[in-house]
Amino acid sequence: MAPQVVSQNEAGQATRHPALAMLRGALVAAVVVGVNAVAVATVAAGIEGLWGAVLGLLMVIIFSGAGLLALHLFRRTSPTVQLAVAMASYTGRIAIFGGLLALALSSDSLAENVNLTALGISAMVVVMGWMAGEIWAWSRLRIPIYDLDHEVNR
Repeated sequence: MAPQVVSQNEAGQATRHPALAMLRGALVAAVVVGVNAVAVATVAAGIEGLWGAVLGLLMVIIFSGAGLLALHLFRRTSPTVQLAVAMASYTGRIAIFGGLLALALSSDSLAENVNLTALGISAMVVVMGWMAGEIWAWSRLRIPIYDLDHEVNR
């Protein structure tokens, strides 16, 4: 096995866009789990299960991805602003999700064409996959614990 050659410019470099790296990791995990959930729901509940699982998968990707994208857009601001954006993004996503859920539960046409049990179960499973992928990606980020703005003179 040949040794891995790493240039000095690459070694020890911080991850340039951590939110995008976490988004990639979470998205891959969510899609893998979601495709499996769609397959199981289709076998278990037919075409209504398919639509429910696909809707659950899309909801998780859109709502969870929006939070990471918001953090990425505000990556160059102060930590206080980033925290405010994260909290506002989370609160807004929960409010929108709650409104859509209330609308969905009162819709007779949605209940006729979509298996709501498949939607709920697949959404929960995909959220767990998303979180696992995000944690996995976070654990592999290279975030310096000290300020790299100034080089040390030797």
